[in-house]
Amino acid sequence: MPQILGRSGLKGLTACVLFALSTASLAQSSVDDQYRLGLYQRETGLPYASIETLESLLAANPTLNRARLELAVAYHRTLDYARARAEAERVLKDPNTPETVRLSISSFLKQIELEERANFGQPHRFEANVSLGLIYDSNVNAGPDSTLLGSFNGGDLLLNSEFTNKSDWGSIAQAELRHTWQRPAPVRVLDQPSRLLWTSSLGLYHKGYKQFNEYDLGVVTVATGPALIVGNSWRGNLNFQLDDLHFGGEHLGLYSSISPSGTWKVGRSGELTLDAQWVKRDFHRAGDSAREGQYRSVGASYGRMMGNQTWSLQGGVRLFEESAREDRFSYTGDEWFVGARAQLAGIDLFTRAAWRNARHIGVEPVFAVSRRETERRIELGAAYTFNAGLMEKWQLAATLTNIHNKANVTLYGYDRDTVTINLNRSF
Repeated sequence: MPQILGRSGLKGLTACVLFALSTASLAQSSVDDQYRLGLYQRETGLPYASIETLESLLAANPTLNRARLELAVAYHRTLDYARARAEAERVLKDPNTPETVRLSISSFLKQIELEERANFGQPHRFEANVSLGLIYDSNVNAGPDSTLLGSFNGGDLLLNSEFTNKSDWGSIAQAELRHTWQRPAPVRVLDQPSRLLWTSSLGLYHKGYKQFNEYDLGVVTVATGPALIVGNSWRGNLNFQLDDLHFGGEHLGLYSSISPSGTWKVGRSGELTLDAQWVKRDFHRAGDSAREGQYRSVGASYGRMMGNQTWSLQGGVRLFEESAREDRFSYTGDEWFVGARAQLAGIDLFTRAAWRNARHIGVEPVFAVSRRETERRIELGAAYTFNAGLMEKWQLAATLTNIHNKANVTLYGYDRDTVTINLNRSF
């Protein structure tokens, strides 16, 4: 009997040992599974879910330093540099941490320091931009090249030659002061780390002609609005703007606008942008009161880096409408464009072609038809930035623009070429 009891006791002890080993194996398997889940969530764009998983694992296993280091990396992905630093330093202070791991942690901490300074080191940033240039305009007044406007009631309708196209030289001056505030800590948007900014600016613009000063243009611009940068996937902004315009030495009017936009990354090299604009146009001159109204538009564009990131291509479309006090100044239309940009021998080359169709609602006096216009605009440009000497950081740019406006009412058809050369710099 004792022998039999001894064998039974041995069997029971063996069963307990096997159960304990099995339980330990299952526990270790659970730890490994949770650890791998945290890494998978982080690498698949779910850093906040990864943080929750790894923190839960560490709550039950506080000495699991491999999980703590991965948690530090997850905090780094959410731009929470303070928590990333704290978790990494906790592993660094552990006397059981191998020397090779200490070296990697030190490099990681240095990287955190540099990125934190770059991303959040300047909550307030001021920038200024100035530009001075010359312009040649072959058709300052956008007038037709012929005085003959058509035949009506058996006779020819002639335009006073004073209102046909005029060419002139002029100067362009522009300045802008911009302030950007950035929230000193990231915000969580759709499980992605995001940066919140608010940008405000004051801009001055003046274009003055040598001979025909009645076509001089001056604009004072004040703008402000928030912007949100969500991870590496998309960004958006909302801009509120006032433009006070002076034309020919007279106060022309005030434009008030709201412009939201969003840009999404598409693949590795592409970006899709959607935007909208609403503008309220208030004119100061009594003769322009019939033009007062609202302008609305929506647009979409797509840009992509090409040729192993050596040049870019962009194209887009915009739908627009304007409702003015008088129907003859109200219209709807669409615009299409395509452009390209490339670097060649240190020179930035760019080109753009656009087609704009406008269909007016009201009937034109005298002509007794509603106006239809198609504008074709082609731009070619080049810019070079000086890297040394007295002109360091200044950019020299030149742009050639050709405009062909075709209309069913001869009065509004014209051709126009402009050449601009300017020096600009940001501070």
